[in-house]
Amino acid sequence: MATLNQCSFIGRLGKDPELTVTSDGKPYTKFSIAVDQGKDQKPLWLNIVCWEKLAETIEKYAKKGMQVFVQGRLQLRSYKDKKDVERQAVEIVATIVQILDKFTPSDEPDNA
Repeated sequence: MATLNQCSFIGRLGKDPELTVTSDGKPYTKFSIAVDQGKDQKPLWLNIVCWEKLAETIEKYAKKGMQVFVQGRLQLRSYKDKKDVERQAVEIVATIVQILDKFTPSDEPDNA
């Protein structure tokens, strides 16, 4: 039986992505994007997760407010909140993230 779990969005980053490393050394980055829903509609906020080389690249070049194209798979993740209540998070595990804004020399990360 064939399956397909693929979604694509264009939105703007809500904050600068931050790189984190798992206990076994795998880098990942989490960030959110706001997807425009049209006139008089609130934006749709989506949580995005990138792993390994993509995570490192996004942390280095993507900044709050930049428009990005994100493609990946939808994932449900269970967790317990501060009151120990079981919750579910919906997130996109990105396979492609492309920055759509023009890149200028002032956007270049410091190499110091």
